[in-house]
Amino acid sequence: MVTKLNRKTTQLDGQGGWSLRLFRRKARGRRMPRLLIKCGDCCASLEIYYSPDGMEINGVYASLSEWRSVLSPLLNGCDPFEG
Repeated sequence: MVTKLNRKTTQLDGQGGWSLRLFRRKARGRRMPRLLIKCGDCCASLEIYYSPDGMEINGVYASLSEWRSVLSPLLNGCDPFEG
């Protein structure tokens, strides 16, 4: 799946919000690849560093299975803390 990179500020997403701005950086040497996600209308950002065995989101490193267990329910519209 190819995602179109949006680097312009303040673009509407068609659902009443702002489109996210995406920046990718490839791995170089010992540096992990990074996905930088910025808010569409302000300077807030989220850094995601990833590798085959784990992922770091804004300084919190965990295995991919741990991130899946937390983020999957959120993306499916459920509360991950419900019993």
